Amino acid sequence: MWNPGHIAKAKKKIKELIKAVNYVLEVRDARAPFATGAYEREKLFKGKRTAIILNKADLAEDKVTNEWIEYFVDRGEKVVISKKGDRSKTLIKKIFGERTTANILVVGLPNVGKSTFVNRLKGRKSAKVGAVPGITRGVQWIQVNDKIKIVDTPGVIYAELFNKKLTAKLLLVGSIPPEKVEDWELFTIAFDIIKERYPKVLKELAGDVGNFDGFIAAYGKRRGILKKGGEVDIETAAVKFFHEIYIGKYGKMSFEAPRDILRGLD
Repeated sequence: MWNPGHIAKAKKKIKELIKAVNYVLEVRDARAPFATGAYEREKLFKGKRTAIILNKADLAEDKVTNEWIEYFVDRGEKVVISKKGDRSKTLIKKIFGERTTANILVVGLPNVGKSTFVNRLKGRKSAKVGAVPGITRGVQWIQVNDKIKIVDTPGVIYAELFNKKLTAKLLLVGSIPPEKVEDWELFTIAFDIIKERYPKVLKELAGDVGNFDGFIAAYGKRRGILKKGGEVDIETAAVKFFHEIYIGKYGKMSFEAPRDILRGLD
């Protein structure tokens, strides 16, 4: 499921590109803003202006997202919400104001919507330009407007996963694909997060069940996810369920809140 080599490769790429920019935009999933930012940002982005982009905000609970904004602002961070339908000019004004000149690097974990955000930021009138004189060679840039350029191939940062609950949150937002999960306990932990916050969703899907094994058996049976002979295909059912969760099929969900982090429940 996890390849440490990817972490080292991603860090090396970031260290190369960071020299070419003066602004770093961190795209995080608004449903798990702490978990999707669990990397060594202080070391990687030292000396650069930064902003946290809470992406997929239309899939998260508005109240909890507002709590996260307050949490980050209280810690001196610039925070911008990104949703479907945002226009390039609107995003640029939110992030940079009116007169900022910026060479931008956009970073984020897999499936936080980084590419979609980059396309929103670029807008339709953007155009490719050559390398910026005096800095990293071989890097393609996009000219967003007369003051702003963005790296054409954004870097990817992989989280240093220091506990299973944090890893489970990445599963819930799709940063870790459910089909790649080999540890069944990870599914169980992710299920418990949902059960604590959205028990009604689980009840509607599978009735009254106490644990993940019971839930996924009932869910798989109701969905007709069966092997030959009529037995529920448990693994396929688990993958399907968590896929539906991370695409937002069951409405707005937030998988962590600032109070969880402050209480050490990350």
